[in-house]
Amino acid sequence: MTIPRLAGADEAYLLSADLFGVGAPIQFSWVFDADSDPGAAAVTELRAALARGALNRAVARTRVPAARDRWVRSEVDVSTTGTEHIDAGEVANWLDRRLRAARLDPAEGSAWRLDDAVTADGRRVVSLLVSHMVTDGQGVYRALDAATSGLGTDLPSGSSARGVRAIGVDIADAARQLVAAVRAVRVVVGEAVRGASRRGDTTRPAPPLPPESADAPDTTLAIVDVDRETWHSCARAHGGTANSLFVAVLAGIVARAGVPVEEGRDARTNVCIAVNRRGDDTDDRANASGGVWIRVPGTTEPRMDLSDIRALSKQAFVDYAASGADRTADHLQSIVRLLPGAIIGKMMRAIPGPDTTVSNLGVAPESALTIGGRTAARFAIRAIMVGVPPSARRTQGPAIAAWAVEYGDRITLTFFGINPDHFGDPELLHKLIGTELAAWGVPGTAW
Repeated sequence: MTIPRLAGADEAYLLSADLFGVGAPIQFSWVFDADSDPGAAAVTELRAALARGALNRAVARTRVPAARDRWVRSEVDVSTTGTEHIDAGEVANWLDRRLRAARLDPAEGSAWRLDDAVTADGRRVVSLLVSHMVTDGQGVYRALDAATSGLGTDLPSGSSARGVRAIGVDIADAARQLVAAVRAVRVVVGEAVRGASRRGDTTRPAPPLPPESADAPDTTLAIVDVDRETWHSCARAHGGTANSLFVAVLAGIVARAGVPVEEGRDARTNVCIAVNRRGDDTDDRANASGGVWIRVPGTTEPRMDLSDIRALSKQAFVDYAASGADRTADHLQSIVRLLPGAIIGKMMRAIPGPDTTVSNLGVAPESALTIGGRTAARFAIRAIMVGVPPSARRTQGPAIAAWAVEYGDRITLTFFGINPDHFGDPELLHKLIGTELAAWGVPGTAW
């Protein structure tokens, strides 16, 4: 059996947790109408099925320098305290509380949890929290499909990472990583030179961090439904796709909020678009997602021609596939693994982020919409970062992030307001979203 080890984004999330105490929980949410409630037993069965799958993993740290840490099966009890009872109008607030209270720690074996609540009018609300360290959105889809199909995942036991034999295997891995690091220096330098020539002078340096403010606003959350056909018709009418409309809406919200973006003759909004890099069913990596940057020129306005954004996105995806951006990241990881924590921390803080990040999860598979054979009336996907101080949220970007998922006759959009100065007021966040969607002729309904 091949030893599963942390790599790429897995290690980046572990470093963020170790160095800064930052966590990144993903939340999948379901709302079932009273007449289609799967019942508490179905939630319990799903919990047991997920415990047999790929999400139920833990980090087994190696003591061999340069070797990669291992993934092993978690031995932590995943049971919860039972179904909660909430008021009919508390669905969104309950989901928000579950997400903000997430204290997932894969390094200690706590990588996910499944909770449910019943409203006073008989609806069942289900929340699945998963650490981004152990998977991405497409990985959760796979885990849910495997759970529905009764399939498990053959993760090694924790004991396999201990003992003399394990140390010997880790030494061998360390040797391979040292060789990779030597090769990586040449690759990364070459990519940096080529990247600089492609970007020109459009990349902004990271601004200095201001003094910490103890009374800065918290991050904000919003979940909004739009009509699926209206959304697609609007995109087509303006020369775009569902994804380019999504980008335009987020860029418009950034502009309405007054987030300072690149100005002058080359005014532009920097947008990061998530990319799924997972292959076929044999691709069992924990995280297999990446991202491309596009720089939307000029001022983004409602009902604008979306063809430019569409063309920019298409070219970015083509360049990403051709340049081997994922391989470059893997090369960089082998170098970073050898550096002291203090240096790594400074490097991570110095990386500027985009103005906004968008993640379109596409059409949700049926196995993700159902629990106990019942189909949810509402379904949402989102992720947040917890433990990031206001100073970093002000300067590093993104200022706001959003996700989209299609199912039935609707698209559910979720938003995470990050910058405390522009998205620290939840009422203002909802107003900005509602105003921008209405301006595009795609009114939204908040959860």
